[in-house]
Amino acid sequence: MSKYLKKFDFYNIDKLLQDSKMLAYLKQFKTIQQKYDHTCGPCCALMVLHYFKDKRFALTDEIKIADIMGTKPFPIGTDLPNIVNFFKNNINEEKIYKVISSIEYPKDKDGLCFSSFDDFKTFVISKLKNNTPIIVENVDYGGHYKVIIGYDCVNDNSEEDMLIFADPSDFNDGDRDGYTVFPAERFFYMWFDDHCLSPQYRKQPFVAIEKIEKDEEIEN
Repeated sequence: MSKYLKKFDFYNIDKLLQDSKMLAYLKQFKTIQQKYDHTCGPCCALMVLHYFKDKRFALTDEIKIADIMGTKPFPIGTDLPNIVNFFKNNINEEKIYKVISSIEYPKDKDGLCFSSFDDFKTFVISKLKNNTPIIVENVDYGGHYKVIIGYDCVNDNSEEDMLIFADPSDFNDGDRDGYTVFPAERFFYMWFDDHCLSPQYRKQPFVAIEKIEKDEEIEN
């Protein structure tokens, strides 16, 4: 299969597409592959920490993070509030992380954070331009966490937009480099959890993590 694939270096995407005005992305985001079926959430957290050069956890510490998060064996995994609490409280003594999640985000009458695809698109691009990774969970594998690290406006037709993910379980494209792409609008309509999260958190689950510089104020 590999002979049919077009290899792209997403880690160095900023160097390859310096003049692109259509792409919002996180520069040099290192991926990690999860070692256990139930640790996609802790693995995503570990990727975010190392993107922010927070070295309190080694690259092999997903189980240590899973223990802190109270991650349960497959097929349950990590509930969304546990990831939020990890970044807001467990490792945030110095208040260096600002966390926005679908738990407290304003909802419409249907309980959705984003009523339309355009609302979602605007949110993702604004966060990426603010150097903010977005951990999302959706019905992939019944329930799977990955990190949005890029949004590509392919042309003026939003139906062709693409999301770039750091995926801790990258088995589907013949190259397990941890980077995957998926149509953005298609993801939006598949953005729900099937059975892993508590029922009240299953619609459009996300955790956006921003690192605050020391001279900035933070309100969590």
